[in-house]
Formats: sequence, C-alpha cells, structure tokens
Amino acid sequence: MKTLKTECVSTFDPIHTLVFDWGNTLMKVLPEYDGPMVEWPEIAPVKGIKTALTRLKPHYRLVVATNAADSGAEQVRAALSRAELEGFFSEIYTAQELDNSRKPEIAFFRNLEKALDESPSNLMMIGDDYRSDILGATQAGWRAIWFDPEMEACPGLMPVHTQEVYSMSRLPDLIEKRELPGWNLCLTWLLEQNASNNLLLHTQTVAAIAYQLALWLRAARQGVDPMLAHRGGMMHDLAKLLSLRTGASSVDHGRLAAQLLIACEQPELAEIARRHLLFCLTDEDRAPETWEQKVVYFADKLVENTRLVSLEDRLRFLQDRYPRDKDRIENFLPDLLNLQDELCAAMRMDPEALFSNLKSALYGENTNLRR
Repeated sequence: MKTLKTECVSTFDPIHTLVFDWGNTLMKVLPEYDGPMVEWPEIAPVKGIKTALTRLKPHYRLVVATNAADSGAEQVRAALSRAELEGFFSEIYTAQELDNSRKPEIAFFRNLEKALDESPSNLMMIGDDYRSDILGATQAGWRAIWFDPEMEACPGLMPVHTQEVYSMSRLPDLIEKRELPGWNLCLTWLLEQNASNNLLLHTQTVAAIAYQLALWLRAARQGVDPMLAHRGGMMHDLAKLLSLRTGASSVDHGRLAAQLLIACEQPELAEIARRHLLFCLTDEDRAPETWEQKVVYFADKLVENTRLVSLEDRLRFLQDRYPRDKDRIENFLPDLLNLQDELCAAMRMDPEALFSNLKSALYGENTNLRR
C-alpha cells in the first residue's frame, strides 16, 4: 500500500518560543480608556492568563509581540508589571522595535524571527485577532493558536490555525496535546494520494459542515473539539482514490485512510476516517462514538460531490452509484434521521431548522440562526 511521502514524525518541529499578542490576549482592552494602557486608571488581565503563564514559563521562551499604537515596549512592560505579568516574558516587541512593521505583514514576523534568532517552524503565535495574529502567523509559516473567548466561527469555516482555545487556563493542556495537521498539511497529504479537484472540494465542504456542527455543539456546552472535527472532515476520504486504484472494495477506503493516518501518528483522525462509511452507523465495531466522529459521519451524508444536499437526496445519489446496495441504502434513512435527532437534541436545535441553518452558515444567505 502506498504510504504518505511526507515524513510525518519530523513534520512537527519542536516549539521553542510562544509569542503572545497583548491586547485582549494577555490584558483586556477597556473601551472606556484611550492612550497608553499603563496610564489607564484601571487595568485587567485576561482571566486565567496568570495560571497559564505560570505553567508554561518553565518549558518555553515567552515573548510579547503587539501592534499597540499608543505604547512602546517599555510602556507595555510597565502595564504588564501592574498586572503582575511582566516577569513571565523575556522580550517584548512592538512596531517601534520591528522597523515599524505590523501584523499581519510578513515583515513583522520576519523581523521578529531575526530578533529572536528562531526559525518559523519553532515559533507559535497566540492571539485573539484572526486576521492579524492567526492569518499573519500562518502566512509566515508559524503555527498559531486562536484565542476565541466568544466561541465564534472562524472566517469561511476554514480554520487555518493549529488549534483554538476559549479559556486561557486551558492553554497549557492544549499545547501539550498531540498536534493536529494544519490545513496546508492536510491538503499536501490529500495531493500525495492523487486527490482530484472534486475530492479536494468535497473534503473541504464536509470539513466546513463538521466544524460548524461542532461549533453548535460546543455552544450548547457539549464536550467537543471543533478543530478535530474539521481536520477529520479534511482527512476522512484520504484513501478514496487509493482504494479505487488498488481494486479494493469501496467499503475499504475508511480502513485504508485509517492505516495512513496511524502511520502519521494521528490516531484520532484515523478513527474518524475508519468510522465514516454509510453502513458503519449500525456496525458495532465501527459505529461513530465521539461527537467528532459523529459530526464528520453526518456531514459526509449531507454532501454530494461538493454540494450540500438533504439526507434523502444524498441516499438517492448513493443508490444510483451503488445499485447492488439500493434496497439496503433505501432502508437506511431512519438510522440517519435518528443520528440527526441526537445531534439536534445536543445542539438544542429543531431538526427542521438544521438544513437551513447549515445553508446559511455555508453560503451566507441568512445570518439568523433558527432554533
């Protein structure tokens, strides 16, 4: 069996330095005040940040890099000192120290790499501003963690970052977890398996839907990782074309994808791929069990090629594609509807509203979420 050409073990270079944004990542920006933060009548550190920094300090070089317009490095340091956070950081950089470059400009990150004497692969950006912190860092080849306390969806339902965190107290545990492949690496692995353009678009649509379902589950306080759901959607059909080229039955491509992903030290993604095929839902050994497995399985049953379709339409397409299983597919709709009811109950959403809500999220036709 063909294996991924990428040397997966060395894909994730060790992180040496964590680079933190300042405003609304370390310290809250209070809208009632302007001018340098150090001069404000009151300041407020972000909840949980001191606990996180205390745990991270022994293991990483911690740095501040900010676009702050009203403060230079010494003023930022003084403001951090007021919040009893200054001692955690070895260096502080603003545009003034980086040739007046600003995030998300690539020059900001290149100047910072030079100042820190670090390569992009050993740096991780942590910030709340998706455009400046996350897209900027990703463009520069850094890994990035999005601090998203409002639990919002990232633009386009296409998370390019490595991970996201909603409470700073959870940041150390997140950094210690097994790292998921980034969006670009997922595409690389698919292309190494000769994925067609149609398959690439299909996996990205499934990933976007799985990510959105996971966001709604998270908003309902369910224990789910939207990033794992997204990457599971990207990787679920990793071996789709491989199974066809090798002459294997189409029901085997989930297992083939799982083998590839296990070789890349991604056991959670492997299980999502292994459990995503239609009839897995009623297979005791392969039924999706976790929320991430369930949302990827369900999302895949709503996407025909690259289009969002109803469960009924998706099954009709599958009947046309696999005429030998026509009767079995036709009788499978109640099982899919049961899974839909389970997801909707957990999301506190009327099943009748699910399709229109997904359509709005994907295509932006209506921003109003129906419950």
